[in-house]
Amino acid sequence: MKNTKFIELDILRIISCLIVVVLIHIPNNYGYTFYMDFSTYTGYLFHTLGINNSMSAFVFISGFSLFLSKNNRNLNSRTKIGQFLKKRFLRIFPLYWIALIIYFIIFPFFETSFIYGVAHVFGLQIFFAPLGGDPIWTIWFIGIIVLYYLIFIVLSYLDSLKKIIPAAIIIDAIFVALNLLFGIVEYRFFQYYNFFILGIIIAKFYTSNEFENLKEKLLSKNKNGFIFLALIIALVCLPVYFLTSNLVYTYLNAQHGTPHIVFLVMQQAGSFEIAIAVILMNLIAVLFIASSISILYLVKRLLFKIFKEKSVQKIFSTVGYATFGVYLFHRPLLIIFSEIITRIFNINLFTKANLWIVLMFVPFIFLVSFFVQRIVDWGVAWCVAFPTRKKTDMTIEADPIAS
Repeated sequence: MKNTKFIELDILRIISCLIVVVLIHIPNNYGYTFYMDFSTYTGYLFHTLGINNSMSAFVFISGFSLFLSKNNRNLNSRTKIGQFLKKRFLRIFPLYWIALIIYFIIFPFFETSFIYGVAHVFGLQIFFAPLGGDPIWTIWFIGIIVLYYLIFIVLSYLDSLKKIIPAAIIIDAIFVALNLLFGIVEYRFFQYYNFFILGIIIAKFYTSNEFENLKEKLLSKNKNGFIFLALIIALVCLPVYFLTSNLVYTYLNAQHGTPHIVFLVMQQAGSFEIAIAVILMNLIAVLFIASSISILYLVKRLLFKIFKEKSVQKIFSTVGYATFGVYLFHRPLLIIFSEIITRIFNINLFTKANLWIVLMFVPFIFLVSFFVQRIVDWGVAWCVAFPTRKKTDMTIEADPIAS
């Protein structure tokens, strides 16, 4: 099966990024805390589940996209592994290192040991936490992605779900043992691990002959079969999502006095209690991802009816391209924006009346992140191509001498 571009995943990535910026960090640190106007449960629904669902979606998309690419399957040689690591390294670390430097400059109060600082440089902060200390705000996400990518290399050897699923469980058990025995591997590794594996499993099924046969049968009966299937999934999963969210909120509050996993960890709740909370939050996130992708698939089909397909793909692919930069740089950019508005124009951004000013800055964050990503990608491409270019130039210069 040829590689396919899923616009609905680009849209979900954009929505997840907006959730982190608009529903989490702006009301937390950079603008009016609008959750004060709503009930505690509403805050849980949009804030607590917002960060849980958005990060789960990011990780799911990452696992799915990795396995969907033919070049990433069956990494059974040093050459293939080297190419995979090189591509992932060049995609993540140059931009991440820029963000890391900025975070150390803007947030100098982080009391990080030299060794733990080095762990941050190599994206291993989640592995050495919590023993080494708390990972730096926001960019802790790189710490789980790096570990997941390394795990992907192992799983890519396996050619069937009968091998991938048991192997994924064994790997998870190894990390659990490391946590229990040595106090390393932070809880967020476990919180989102299943979504990375789920993305791989779904991609494996999507690229299988079984899915092709199922697809042919479905479309032979009704050419709009996938539209009806997406509609059914959305109509089932969305109500169940809200019902489950309410039940989990009630259960966790009754059992632990809080629906927040991070507070359970801080309260040093038992490993079993934390595991149950993680499973429940995972269930909610699965329902969110399933209903979101189904709804966004329907939105995509509608947009393709109204506009040119290539135009729609280009718009969402372009915005989606900026999301990695938005995730890394939105905090520093919001701080700079807040300082300018507060100090120069003497405007209080933490009042309800001025919330719109902060929200108006969100598109600018996407724009800046897009161009930063472009510049970094251009620089990386130039550096990678330089040895080849230099060798070619030397060959051209040597020809007259040889003749």
